Parts: sequence; C-alpha cells; structure tokens
Amino acid sequence: MGRPADGETRTSRVLGSVDFVRPKLNVNDDTIDESKLLTTIAGIRCSMPFTIKCAPESFATNNNHHDDTAAQGDIDNNIDVATQMEQIASKIFDECELRLSNFNPDSEVNIVNSLTLDDVHTMSPALTEVILCSKELVKLTRGAFDPSCKPLLNHYESMADRSHSRENSRTFSNASLSTEEMGSPTTLRRQRRVVDYWRSLLDAGFASDQSDSRVSRTVRGLLEIGHWSSAFSVGVLDNDGDSSTKQQYSIRKKHVDARLDLSGIAKGWAVDKIAEALPSPCWVEWGGDIKVRGKHPSGRPWVVAVPEPPKLVDLKKMVARVKKAGQVGPVFTLSDEHVKSEGENDEKCKDKEYLALIELRDGDAVATSGDYEKVIERNGKLYSHVINPMFGRLLELNDTTLAQAVIISKSCQAADALATAVISKENPAEAREMLDYFRTGYRHPVRDFLLYARQGPRIIRQSIPGVENKSDRERRLQRHKDALVIVVGSGLAGMSAAIEAADARAHVILLEKCDQTGGNSAKATSGINGWGTDTQAECGEADEERLFERDTFRSGLGGRTDYSLVRTLSSKSADAIHWLKHTQGIPLTILSQLGGHAAKRTHRAPPRDGKPVPIGWLITSTLRDKIMSEYNEKIEIRCGMNVTKLIHDVDANGVKTVTGVEVNGSEVINADAVILATGGFGCCQKEDGLMKRFRPDLIGTATTNGHFAQGDGILLGEGVGAELLDMDKVQLHPTGFINPFDPSNPTKILAPEAIRGSGGILVNSEGKRFVNELDLRSVVAAAIQNNCSAYEDDGYVGPPFAWCILSEEAQKLFGKSVLGFYKDKMGLFDECEDIAAISKLIGCQAEILEATLQDYEIAASAGKCKLTQKSVFPSSITPRSRNLVIARVTPSIHYTMGGININPSGEVQEKIESIVGSHRRIRNLFAAGEVTGGVHGGNRLGGNSLLECVVFGRIAGERAATIKHEDNVMFNQLKSDDGHSESAWVPVTLREVRNTDEKYGMNTREVRFNLHGSLQHSGMDIGQFIALRGELDGETLHGYFSPITRPTDEGVIGILARADEKGGPIAQLLELSRPGSVFYMCAQGGLRLTFEKERILYRGKEIKQIGLLAGGTGIAPMIQIMRAYGHYVKDHPNPEKLPPFQLNLIYACETVGDLSYMKILSTVRDQIPSQFRFYVKLNKPPIGWTDGVGFVEKYDIINHLVQPSDDTLVVMCGPPIFEDAMRKLLLRIGFNANQYYSYAEGDHVATRV
Repeated sequence: MGRPADGETRTSRVLGSVDFVRPKLNVNDDTIDESKLLTTIAGIRCSMPFTIKCAPESFATNNNHHDDTAAQGDIDNNIDVATQMEQIASKIFDECELRLSNFNPDSEVNIVNSLTLDDVHTMSPALTEVILCSKELVKLTRGAFDPSCKPLLNHYESMADRSHSRENSRTFSNASLSTEEMGSPTTLRRQRRVVDYWRSLLDAGFASDQSDSRVSRTVRGLLEIGHWSSAFSVGVLDNDGDSSTKQQYSIRKKHVDARLDLSGIAKGWAVDKIAEALPSPCWVEWGGDIKVRGKHPSGRPWVVAVPEPPKLVDLKKMVARVKKAGQVGPVFTLSDEHVKSEGENDEKCKDKEYLALIELRDGDAVATSGDYEKVIERNGKLYSHVINPMFGRLLELNDTTLAQAVIISKSCQAADALATAVISKENPAEAREMLDYFRTGYRHPVRDFLLYARQGPRIIRQSIPGVENKSDRERRLQRHKDALVIVVGSGLAGMSAAIEAADARAHVILLEKCDQTGGNSAKATSGINGWGTDTQAECGEADEERLFERDTFRSGLGGRTDYSLVRTLSSKSADAIHWLKHTQGIPLTILSQLGGHAAKRTHRAPPRDGKPVPIGWLITSTLRDKIMSEYNEKIEIRCGMNVTKLIHDVDANGVKTVTGVEVNGSEVINADAVILATGGFGCCQKEDGLMKRFRPDLIGTATTNGHFAQGDGILLGEGVGAELLDMDKVQLHPTGFINPFDPSNPTKILAPEAIRGSGGILVNSEGKRFVNELDLRSVVAAAIQNNCSAYEDDGYVGPPFAWCILSEEAQKLFGKSVLGFYKDKMGLFDECEDIAAISKLIGCQAEILEATLQDYEIAASAGKCKLTQKSVFPSSITPRSRNLVIARVTPSIHYTMGGININPSGEVQEKIESIVGSHRRIRNLFAAGEVTGGVHGGNRLGGNSLLECVVFGRIAGERAATIKHEDNVMFNQLKSDDGHSESAWVPVTLREVRNTDEKYGMNTREVRFNLHGSLQHSGMDIGQFIALRGELDGETLHGYFSPITRPTDEGVIGILARADEKGGPIAQLLELSRPGSVFYMCAQGGLRLTFEKERILYRGKEIKQIGLLAGGTGIAPMIQIMRAYGHYVKDHPNPEKLPPFQLNLIYACETVGDLSYMKILSTVRDQIPSQFRFYVKLNKPPIGWTDGVGFVEKYDIINHLVQPSDDTLVVMCGPPIFEDAMRKLLLRIGFNANQYYSYAEGDHVATRV
C-alpha cells in the first residue's frame, strides 16, 4: 500500500537516475478518519484556491508557540473552530489584497507603481517585510529573482497580443507585390532578407533554446528598468531615537516606468502569516504554497505529494481546452482541471504519477514554480511566463530546461521567490549550484528541493555532501564479521568511538586509567562547533563550509593543518551535532560566536532549572549513562586500567600489526583493533615528560587540564613507531581564572570564551584595553603576556594577568545563572557598583579607565575600534555603566595541538621511505581526539576540540569495528544477483580528495576511497582499471580510472583524476563530493601484469623489458605500473642483476599545460635511475623546450622505448586516435600483436589483429 499525503504541491519531476523509483500514493487511506482529527475550511481568494486544516482541540489549549503572533488574540473559544479559522485567514487575506496584490488597483503595491520620481512612500509593515525579503533575495540570487521585472513581462504579453502583425507581414511579402513589382530574383532575395530581418526583430526575446540570447532594442532598454538596482531604492526612516518604535522604511522609484510584481512572494507572505496565527498543528495551503506546523494529529508527519507535470503535447491540449472554456490569450492560466481529457472523471485522475512524497517538519513551507501554470502563446508556440533576468527573454517550453522547482524552507515567501529564481535559471546544474548556497548560507535555509526537467525525466534532489544514505550504510555494514575493539580513554572521543563501534556490531572494552570517565572533555565549557546544523537553521544563522574551513586554517597558521583532516572535520560537523542532538538526546539549542569565528556556530545547551549546564559534562555524562543503560551488553567500561604498552607484531617487510594492549604493566588483553583516545599532555610537568621534551619553556605555567593529561596515548603510539606531529604547538587559553583566595594553585578554572563573547572587555593594571577580545586565542593570550603585569599577592609573584570587566548587559547576555556559578559559588568575580569602584579594585587612575571606556563607547557606536580593530560589540559598556562584575584572568595551558599522525579514516600512520608516498598505516591501530595531531595546526579554533572528538571518534569506531571480513579481497567477493561470480557495482565511501597541483601537475587530484574493511585489498591486478559511477544534477555519470594504489594496499583504493574539463563529466562530481560521499565502483578489465619476487609475467610469459606509451591523460595507468615496478626493484633479492632501463616511458602531449604527474615521474626516476627513464614529446612546445618535439616517430620508439622481442611488452594508453597511430607504428617497426597492449582495444586486441 502506498503512503497517504495531506496535499499536493502545484507543479514538479526527475532526469536519468538509475536509482529513481516513483512513490506510490495511497489515495484511499481509510485507516484514519481525518474529519474527527481536523477541521478543514476551503475557498477561493484572489482567484486562487485555499485549504486550511487545524486540530480543533488546539484552539481550546491555544497551543501557539509563536510569541509575536498578532492574531493570537483573535482566538475566541466561544466561537466554533471553523469560524475562528475563517476569521483569522480572512484578516490576513484582506491585508494581502490591500497591501500586496497587483490585481487590486487600489493596493499599496500599485500605489508604489504609480509613484513619480519625486515621491517617497512610507511602507506598511506588510509591504516592508515583503520588500526587504525581496531585496535580500535579489542580491543573494544575483538577480535570478527580481520583482521589478514587471515592465519586461508586460512588454512580452503585449508583443504576443500583437502577433497578428507577423501574419500581416507574411501577407505583405507573399501577395501585395505583383511579379513585375517584385522584379528580378536578386531584388526578390533582398526583399525577403528585409522581411526576415523585420520578423527576427519581432521575435527577438522569444527564445527557442538556451543559446538564443537575442533581444530587441526595446527589451535592452527595459532591462535597465527591470533590474532592482536601477528601478527602486529603499530607505530607513528616522525614529527620532525612540527605540520602542518599530523601524519604518520608505521606497521610491529610480525610473518613472519601474513596476513591482509581488504576486508570488506575497502569496507566500500570507501563507506564513496564517500559519503563524493559527494554533499548532495546522496545514495552510493557498495557490500551491503550503506551510505546516506541528505534526499531523494522527502522530505522523505532514506529507506533501509532488505530482508529475504534463508533457509538452499535453500542455498544448490544455491551452486548447481553456480557449474553448472562454479564456482569451495570449496569456493562459492553467490548472489540474485542464489536464483531464473530455469525459475523464476525477477517479481516473487519481492514477496520476508522482515524483516524490515529502515529509514536512514543524514550520516547513513548500513553494512550487513551474512552466505550465501560466503560459504565453505566440505564433503557435508556448513560452514560459518566467523571465530570464540575465538576458531579458522568455524561453519556449522544451524538454531540456527546468520545468518545475519545489523548494522547502521555513519561510514560504522565501521559498516562493527561490522557486521562481530557479525556473529563471533554466539550466538544471546552474539552478542546483545556486540552491546549494541557500542550504546553509541564508537565514531561512533551504531544507530540501526537487528540480525537474522533462527529458529523462530529470529529477534533482538536495544532496548533502558526505552523508551516506541508510540503505548504502546497511549494505556496507553487512559485509564484516563481529570484532573485539579496545578503546583506551573514556573522554568524548573514546565514548563516541565505543558507541559507533558497538552500532557496527563490535564488542567494545573501554579502558580508563582514572576512577571515573569523562577526562578533559567533561571540563569543556565553550561548546561544540558545527556549520549547516538544524540549530543554526532554527536560529536563522547563515554559515558556510568555506568560512568554517577558512577560520580553522587561519587559526592553525604556524603548524600542520592537514587539508584532508580539516575537510573531514568540516563536512562531518553538522552530522556530529545531529548525532548528539537527535540520537543521543542532548539539547544543543544555544548558539554563540567565539573568537576567530565568522558566524555563530558554537553549540551549547540551555540552562537547566535556571542553572548553567557545562556542555562538556553534559555530553560525556549523557553518553556514559547511555552506554550503561543501552549498551551494557556491547560496551564494557573498566576504570582503573592503565594501558602501559601496545602489543604488536612486525612482519618481514617491517609492517606492524597491533594485536592488543598491556594493562597495569602485566595483564594482556588481545583485540582485533585498538583505538587510542587518551587526550593530550597539558598537565605533564615531569622531568622526562612530553612538555619538558617539546616545550620546556612552559614548565611551571598554569593549566586548565586535569592531572590525568600526561600524554599516555602519544607515548603508546610512539612506542610502535607512530609519527608525531606539531608536538611543540601548545595552546594557551587566554583566560584562566585566578582564584583570589588561592592564586598560586597551578590548575585554573577556565573562564569560558562566552564571557568575552558576551561583551566582557580586558584591561591591564593601568586600566587600558590592549587587544580585540574576540580575536584568536593565541592572539589574546600573547597580548596579555606582552601588555599586562605579573600577579602579585602577599609575596607571591605569579604570571601576567588581565582584568575582565562585564557590564550589566554583558552579564545578562552571558546568563545571570551561569555567572552566579562562577561569582557566588566559586568566588571568582567581584561586584562593583560603578567605574570608580572598579578603578579602586584594580588600583589604576579612575581618569584612565574612564577614558578607556569612553573610547570603547565611541568605537562601538562606529562599529570599529581603531586601537584593536575590533568590529563586533556584543554588548555595551560606558563610563556611566553600573552594577559591574570583574575577574582576574591569566593565560593557561589549555590544549596540545600536537600528537599522533592519522589519516581521515582515523588510522595511525608511521613515516617510511617508499617509491611513491612517505607514510604507511600501523595495522589495527586507530586514534581520535587530542591524542592526534594534524587537525588544529599552530592554534586550535575554539569549539573544535569537542567536534574533533565526535567526528574522528565515530570514524575510528566504525573503521575498527569493520576490520574483520570473511574474504579480504574486495572485488572477488562480489556476486551478481543470480549468483554468478562477477565484479558487480559496490558502494564505496570517499575518504579524501587531495589537491595535487604542485605534486603531480595543474588541475590534478588524488582521490581515495575506503574499501569496506581496513584490512581489505582490492584483489585487482597491476594494470587493471576500475569504473566509477555517481550522480550529479539528475544525471548518472561514469568515469574510468587506473588505480595508483597497489592491489595489495589495504583499506584504500586511490585514483588520479583531472579536475578540469579533460577529466570528463565526473570531474565536477568529484570536486563537489565530500568525505563520506558514496560512489559505486566496479572492477574492469585491463593489462593484468603480475610482479613476482624475481620476474614479471604477462599472460604467463616472462617480460624482461617494458615500454610505456602515454598520450595526454593516458599517463594515469602508467603511474600504477611505475609504482609497482619501483617496489619490485626495491624488494628484488638481486637488484644489481636486473637489466638496465627495464622500464621506459614516452609521454606525448599537445602543450606543456597538458602534462600531468611530472613530479611523480621524476621521483620514480630518482629512486631507480638505472632501471627507469622517461622521454617527453610536445607537439606545441614552449620557448626553451629541450625534449622531444612533434609526434611520436619510429626513432623515438627505437631510441627511447624498447625494440621488438619475445620478452618485450609495450603498453599504450591515450586518446583512441593516438593509440591507433601507435599500433600502426609498432607493427611497421616489427612488433606483433602479442608484444603490445592497447587500453583502447582491451583484452581482445590480439584476437582482432
């Protein structure tokens, strides 16, 4: 049985996706009697139908969660529910018609349209709201949505209405001139050219396809009028300093002929207002725009069905029917009724096909724009009513451009505007690209969308990069055997890893050396970062990937901030917040903006019973309680267990495999995998400790870390050869509280970042400000050390310190209850009545402090502090401020950025010497959290520590849990549905995409995918290639690549890909993908070379010399062959006996810009100079070129490659024309078909030749 739906969008459909399945709609769902659950009213306003549904009992409870809803007072429990609903809706419909309707000649928008250039109109609140939203969206869509395009639309409707002019021109050209008057054939041709030109001017702007950008001179002039920036301006009216008065705005024309058309966005405004005014739950639908609140009274979500729009042939029939029904063109308004054929009943129409059934969340709005609701007919052709604002044209309806857009957002007016903007973009890929920004970069984020073009059909749904769908994940997790995983450390990283491993069917032993769990994670107070989260959406906070990553990289300057690790941290951040919030039940509903951040993205929990909730403690205690209650059979927590050694084996090649741990110096616990999550070394003050070893200058410095932070896991990893990174990078938190009653205590309580984020200012003992309080932690800490005096008290001389002052406004913003914890319970703040009292406590001159605050007040008013460059002022503080509080703060060791090197899968790395690459993972060993390095660089961005724990803890947990497989050969284990052995398509997750422009050549990327198990290898042969499949913009894309990883490499398969147009259509998909994105991979044919210990085999025959012929992008498979050969030489028992130049390469390209991977060629040559050489030929060389010029010739093969022989093999790869030419050349030289392999011909070349 299909699913029920509460209503339909108006206007949508899909393109060639191999996975698209049409949903089934249950139109006869008799399991629920909606009449008992919902009161429904329906009717028509402004010629558009509306339907409103409410739960009657909600009126009795007045269940409305919107605080500023004007219509709440209209709810009268003495009137029946339907009447109340009608009263509320009618009031808003009337307001919409009075203020925003273009069809009401006396409406406010038409008053604006009739303004002269000298007039200034003060806008009503309704028009203000719509105009400000429109203005913002015009900017963000770069003009794709523009309500001032009405003059253009009027022009085209007028042109269509005068289409008889063209018929007259045809009569004139064919009949009005006699044969004598027409004259000679030359004269006739000239006359026809004149007439054709005249016709083309009449047609200009009515485009037949996307390439037609011709418009008339009139349209070019109207384009100036029809753009917001040149049509209207909006001003702010002075409210005479009365902050209680709501801000008013004015509007005026910049051009006398400017006109506004607010029809669509006004409809969305009304739907928003009605939904806000009604109690929850409710469903509001008007003219295809929908908004819901709450859930359906039956307990399920509200569901909207997206029907498939009519085909072009059906549209023409619809136009014929409305003409017959009395509509007068050239503009026709169509509806579902016009889809039916004559005599067709409603029951038959229930069989219509749908594109999607979309579940709506509380507050979701749906708006749809399509090409069939309103069309313009001209000369027998149908044109879209949506103008392309870039070209000022109307596009003829067709199969390839967008025909429908469905947008889901929290704002119906924004969704309506975006749906229109999407249709105007025409191109599906450009429309998707535009909407990608609105997923997180707009205050009313687009939660989902569906774009449709008829050809295919082509359907594009919103896809969040890096998120694996449930079915792919379940399929992947079915392939491994249950494993035993040891997690060392019970902070947030350790508990996240343990839960994720248990969810992947592992049995987990969680070892903690202390008597209780939590570690330093439990002490964290600032919060956890995440961008693109539902909390940001609920708070209207726009954020972007590029901003988060920029902030992280900028904070980490001076250290190693690994691109792949930061990209993984970024792309998984929203999922981490979602996991904590929705799966673990932690209410991360409060946002703050910490120093160094471009947006509010640090998540915390609200106060509980008026008291602050330390976020680190809340998260770790919640996870611990969940482990104890729900995972007690899967996760065993053992406290008082100090891990003293990693048990491991080393094979003949030096590869290390961890098999367990030693506990308390004696007990050994074996395991299939071990995860290190022991934290950093921020409290290590021992003579032989890590701090003394890497940062001896910080010995004796105060710390916010617990006594347990000794770097145990780092030492464990180092003991088995793990590479350590950035060990000298130690973060000082700028504000550790100095307890005035115990100032010499080296362990400080952290003064949360939110104190400064709420407006707390820092001054030195002279009463002077010296730093932007919201700058990076490293900057603020250094400023305190350089500008403040040492703390002195009764003979004790301590570190440099600053005074942190909070005004009453800042205290409220920070939270009085939270402040009370530090002030009243801990005694860390002093209360001061005024600035004079502050000066006395500090011991500075009152005049200096007053001048400091006077300057700060002026800077806050101007929005910029010239002294410190501060530009964000969360709250005010002035010389007149009263009821202040003040605390003493000093920089304290807070976090150690350095640690064990890991890859994006959490696998611990050791440094090695290799032909290509310099690292190798230690088998069965993983790490996450502060024990690792490479994420934060020189200075960690505030809020990223808890995020790192969740992201890499979960990654390491799942990767460790899936380590055991029945068959560690990935592709050999795959079977087709009918049981026959073959290499089937299998889902693989993207691990990382590395920019290799400097390493391998411009526009190159190294792309790595995780195999299903960390110990799996591909099972492919050298020279064999893979097919990669993925979807982008509703199209299924394929690419074919030769792996650069060796077949024996475990856990990963890597390819080299072009990032430009030469990489093919799939190149853009790879660029847009993020860690965790799912592709499908299939092993294909190929060369199939076998490298044994002392010989190389091809088709069972020993090969003594190999020649490689690469043309353009055909260099890719040669990389794997070269790498395999390099290892063959390195591992050969008698490399001195190998023939000289056993491997030779000729690389031919058109220009120097086409060359790729030159550095890797040079690296291999430098590693084995006696066995490998390469020669490059360019057809169009640059000045100064010294290698080969022109095409590959006979002498190139003889002198730089190999000569024909029974133990010789030539491998060629490149464009088909290149390979065809090379095959003919080889045959002329004397090679036979068994002595070369062509990738273009594949395995059957010998048979065909």
